[in-house]
Amino acid sequence: MTDTFEFAAEEDSNSVPAPSKNVWKIAVIDDEEDIHQITEMALSTFRFEGRDLEFIHGYSGAEARAIFRDHKDIAIVLLDVVMEDDHAGLDVVKYIRDDLANKQTRIVLRTGQPGQAPEEEVIQQLDINDYKEKTELTARKLYTLMYASLRSYRDIVALDKSRVGLEKVLNASKNMFVGQFLDEFATGILEQLTSILHIDQSSFIGQIASFAAQEDDEGVKVVAGTGIYENQIGKDISKYLSREMEAKLEATEEGSFYIDDCFLAVDKGSDKKRNVIYIKGIDIKTELERHLINLFSNNVLVAFHNLSLREQVLETQREVVYRLGEAVETRSRETGNHVKRVAEISKLLALEYGMNAHDAEILKNASPLHDLGKIGIPDAVLNKPGRLDGPEWEVMKGHTEIGYKMLRDSKREILKVGAVIANEHHEKWDGSGYPQGISGEGITLEARITAVADVYDALASDRCYKKAWPLDQVYSHFKEQNGQHFEPKLVNLLLENIDRINAIRERYQDLFHEDTD
Repeated sequence: MTDTFEFAAEEDSNSVPAPSKNVWKIAVIDDEEDIHQITEMALSTFRFEGRDLEFIHGYSGAEARAIFRDHKDIAIVLLDVVMEDDHAGLDVVKYIRDDLANKQTRIVLRTGQPGQAPEEEVIQQLDINDYKEKTELTARKLYTLMYASLRSYRDIVALDKSRVGLEKVLNASKNMFVGQFLDEFATGILEQLTSILHIDQSSFIGQIASFAAQEDDEGVKVVAGTGIYENQIGKDISKYLSREMEAKLEATEEGSFYIDDCFLAVDKGSDKKRNVIYIKGIDIKTELERHLINLFSNNVLVAFHNLSLREQVLETQREVVYRLGEAVETRSRETGNHVKRVAEISKLLALEYGMNAHDAEILKNASPLHDLGKIGIPDAVLNKPGRLDGPEWEVMKGHTEIGYKMLRDSKREILKVGAVIANEHHEKWDGSGYPQGISGEGITLEARITAVADVYDALASDRCYKKAWPLDQVYSHFKEQNGQHFEPKLVNLLLENIDRINAIRERYQDLFHEDTD
């Protein structure tokens, strides 16, 4: 077999190629040891686009299948037709193309017995890329075959990466809108960017870290981060940028640029505030990667700005809701911190109950409206220092219907939920509550949760008509009312998370108004 190879003189033929992480994997599958040795010797100095060849050897169809299971990135396989049986190589072709769905590897059949598998028949029936008789495959022709096959493999891989990358951009653009709030959205952007960058693991030169940021009156602040920036929310980004990168940012209103291993994209919205995406620890090697990152970043920054405007509207709604709640509490000679505590405790319990993040956030923003109807209760009843008599109690109970009627016609989600909470937060699990006497799961979940948060905070706080209960007494009350006033699952969640709930109460402590009457 050695006579079939003609070794042409090569420049620097005695040099040993330097080892390289980036190699082209070539599988040689043949039951003749000489073929393996001669093939590797003939291609010992071959390089394509600066990358060496790495040979993987197999001597049977069974070994070939094992090799392809373990190696997903074989560029070319030089495959003998006849090995342990007359069609072993043909079976391997079917395994690669059909069982493994590998359409990238270039398959070159080699045979010393062309009559066993006629070329015309094989090329029509099987998805192979070339068919060679061993006697015609000289060293020069082997070089030619390598160049042609590797160019083909390179282009197919590039096209496939482009397809995968564009699919990821499309999926990312869809998935990032799952985040309904700015921090969730920003986190989603970073997750999807990382996904897009993973189309080529060799692009990474270190641990990737990234942040999304937004400009306010005090600077450009981190909204969400990954890696070393994960816990830097609210920090000014200037401390994380090089002087060159910071200068670029200050001089740029819209666009993207790369400096060393860092990428930064910036967009200035209609409110003249900048939105920023920053990635550190990447090495963009191809135009495809650069195009995909720019495409994604430029699009999401516009969406980021639009969501920011939406967030400002929501923040305005939240502030109005809190101020309404505070107005009621102030009239009751309390601060507005009761409604803040109820809001935070309600969200915590909702998430622990299994409510999704969006609905839990809506509940947090609606729960301060639970006592809105008290704005229509006379001062003599609302601020009476002692126990209410029968008629007074009937007047007080009317606050649920007053609050409901004030909110029920709104088309805004927060106010619609607030109307239900205002109407039902005094209903009881056993049906003994008011105003309708409904029970169990007939009471809206948001109202059941708010009731637990409201009563817990009310009992544990000073009021004009009572002193705060000791916490042990509050816990005992909830255990006694488990299944009567309150849903058992919510009582259990309250007690299981009591440290977190008390931390909320510590954060929003009461400051009582002086009585100037």
